[in-house]
Amino acid sequence: MASSAPARHTPGTAGTPAVARPHGSTLAGAAYWGMVQRVALMAAAIDVGYIAMFLWLGSMPLAVVNIVSVVMYLVAYRLLQMRRNAGALVLIWLEVVGHATLGSLLLGWDSGFHYYLLLFIPAIVVANTRGLAWPMVVALLVYYLGLQVLCDLWAPLAPLPAASVKVVNWAHICLVFALSAALAGYYRRTILVAESRLRRQATLDALTGLCNRGHFVAQAAEVLDRSAREGTPVALMLCDVDHFKRVNDTHGHGVGDEVLVAVARVLASHMREHDVLARWGGEEFLALMPDCTLDDAAAVAERIRAAIASSALDVGTVQIACTLSFGVAVVHAADDLRAATARADAALYRSKHSGRNCVSVG
Repeated sequence: MASSAPARHTPGTAGTPAVARPHGSTLAGAAYWGMVQRVALMAAAIDVGYIAMFLWLGSMPLAVVNIVSVVMYLVAYRLLQMRRNAGALVLIWLEVVGHATLGSLLLGWDSGFHYYLLLFIPAIVVANTRGLAWPMVVALLVYYLGLQVLCDLWAPLAPLPAASVKVVNWAHICLVFALSAALAGYYRRTILVAESRLRRQATLDALTGLCNRGHFVAQAAEVLDRSAREGTPVALMLCDVDHFKRVNDTHGHGVGDEVLVAVARVLASHMREHDVLARWGGEEFLALMPDCTLDDAAAVAERIRAAIASSALDVGTVQIACTLSFGVAVVHAADDLRAATARADAALYRSKHSGRNCVSVG
């Protein structure tokens, strides 16, 4: 018997109970439902294997049960294609619970069909967000114990020889072990993905992918400490997109955002691996350049200025001509970052007042 779909919205593995609809972005939801479709097909394929096994063992009732299970998974797959997702999940739940129950009653408790119900426990606890996790776990426990009591009271309805029952039990043990490992791996990947997204949100600018201000300051502290120990110079380069408001007013804020992304790409292409580049705010960008003199930083700024000014930026189907103004300063010590940024800002304003599209040194 195959168990049902993973419980969240990132790609996972087959055999994990689905207990909650995904929450979050449209992209995440699409990935989740695509994954559930794959799981439904995989579960149907596993049940086809069970059909063959029970025909070999001589259990026609369980072969029929698995035929029904295959049909249920295929119907669930079709419902998912039609975006009737709630109905598909209900059908998958009914298959898992019903299959475990019928298998246990037909062959007895020792057949191990009940193992699949245990896969619901971590899925319920992890995925349920409406305060119903523990009541659902308790209800599952009551159902599980009740099923065992029934199996103890009733003889198997369609018994097989003890050796055949042992084969079925071993098959279930092997598959549940595999599914449990896959389930643990699925949740581990889910945690790692969430951790990575949180880290990106905490450290990177959402639009350009450059460092945000907070991460820049943290990175700068490390760079300045290292430079102080080594006695190497550190420079700051601050730049601003000229007449950026005009770009937004003329072409719209969407195009303006694309201009910022394109400018960030050009800036990054001129930076060294150990330079720290950030979107400082609005249309301003700030770069910390270790082991770099004031003249070297001014030369880098001039190359970037010329590169931007010499050709229009490709923004979708539109080409936008723009220029940058620069202010460059030296950071004298670890506690001089704020003052150095102010000096670079003052130099930037001198570039603005000098007609823009130029580099000034602070």
